Amino acid sequence: MANTTDRLYRMPIGDFLRRRPEAQTCQACGSPLPQGAVFCPSCGVRADDPQAEPLHIVDRATGLFNDRFVRPVLEDELARAHRYQRNLGVLLIEVNGALGRTPPQLLAILPDTDVAGTAHAANRVLVAVNEALQALGAQAAVGLVCVRPGQRVRAGAVIESASRSLRSGRPEMMGKPA
Repeated sequence: MANTTDRLYRMPIGDFLRRRPEAQTCQACGSPLPQGAVFCPSCGVRADDPQAEPLHIVDRATGLFNDRFVRPVLEDELARAHRYQRNLGVLLIEVNGALGRTPPQLLAILPDTDVAGTAHAANRVLVAVNEALQALGAQAAVGLVCVRPGQRVRAGAVIESASRSLRSGRPEMMGKPA
């Protein structure tokens, strides 16, 4: 008995804490793992959890935040706009053309912005993005939503409304009229 206890105290702490088979690559994203890593440095998943999914919040192709990050931020801004009775503008920018099969979409959140300010921002963003994409033969379109104060709305409804605006070319209003 004393022999077992003695052996436990002499065991290096790294071996004692590491009770998993040595993994060379992350099971979730496939990137190589450093020696003795518990979490994948690329996706943040526990190296020994076979059911884990990557925690990517940044799109690797564009380097911008993805839906997993943006949706909670939009929820927070909607709650803030409702609490302080402020307008909130949302732009959904979609790039169509020679950039691949699925057109990339960007979401811009404009706190304290009414319809006129949101439309002005949409025009400026559209001009700037189209100038940048001109060399690639691509073109951008924008959908805009203005959330008026007084009614609580969810992020999914705002994104859906922005998508409708993008397809129709007409701005969408959400909330009670002033």
